[in-house]
Amino acid sequence: MHGFDSFMLQDENGEPAPVYSIASGLDYPSVGPEHAYLRDIGRVKYDVASDLEAVDAFFKLSRYEGIIPALESSHALAYAMRYAKNSTNGGSVLVNLSGRGDKDLDYVIEKYGFGEDFKDFK
Repeated sequence: MHGFDSFMLQDENGEPAPVYSIASGLDYPSVGPEHAYLRDIGRVKYDVASDLEAVDAFFKLSRYEGIIPALESSHALAYAMRYAKNSTNGGSVLVNLSGRGDKDLDYVIEKYGFGEDFKDFK
């Protein structure tokens, strides 16, 4: 896809599958070749967080730490929060925030308000 060897989500005809994410940076059916290579050699494992989990994490980090994360990073935060909650080793979890969320504020407030009524995920 686009001239590089990687893996991608495909439909039954082998064409790129339609995808959707609240985070425009994640709204793409493939990953770059470096991510594909790291997955193939077992150096990384990829998982998912739903858009609603990401919005919950967006509001939590904004409220608790005063940091407005990008929606892309909010997906990573949501997974990290779930991981930490279920972890039994008591260690630290490090999340790299790769973008500012001020660009996402208008959309989040329009769609979810200021989060007062937003239900936390258990």
